[in-house]
Amino acid sequence: MEIKVISFGQIAEITGKEFMVKAADLDSLKLYLIQKFPELSDRKFAFAVNKKLVQENIILNQNDVVALMPPYSGG
Repeated sequence: MEIKVISFGQIAEITGKEFMVKAADLDSLKLYLIQKFPELSDRKFAFAVNKKLVQENIILNQNDVVALMPPYSGG
């Protein structure tokens, strides 16, 4: 499935803010990202799919939007 990937913060500096990619699930997307952007292999980041934070592997659907979010802290 072709999905839209958007990135924020330090991750966007590595990948660019927005691009399209084909991926069947989050695990295959993460593998693709690390192969294309080796700098990501030592970075922590979270996935949000269609504005919902996701911590497990899920199947991606056509036109999903996946956000790559760097670690954040709040007070």
